[in-house]
Amino acid sequence: MKKELAQLWRATKGDGCTSVPDFHSDYTACCNRHDADYKTGTDENGKKITRGKADTRLFRCMRKNSKTIIGKWGISAVYFFGVRLFGRSHWKGNAQC
Repeated sequence: MKKELAQLWRATKGDGCTSVPDFHSDYTACCNRHDADYKTGTDENGKKITRGKADTRLFRCMRKNSKTIIGKWGISAVYFFGVRLFGRSHWKGNAQC
């Protein structure tokens, strides 16, 4: 089952930073990964994750890929709080929030 979930995660296509600007191409991959997390409720290894974990992964990915202090602490924090406040309706995973 875990293998099938991992395959589903990899097959899931994201659309970048949904409903908000990507600001920089460095963030697009993070947002696509976040989309896959939200659509499957698993990580790339097929392990079930919560919505909170998915949002934390987005924040950490954006911080890691940012090249500026504003991106590392400002933009990534705005996106994190944005998905925490407004992302619940997009969560399709089966894990608890």
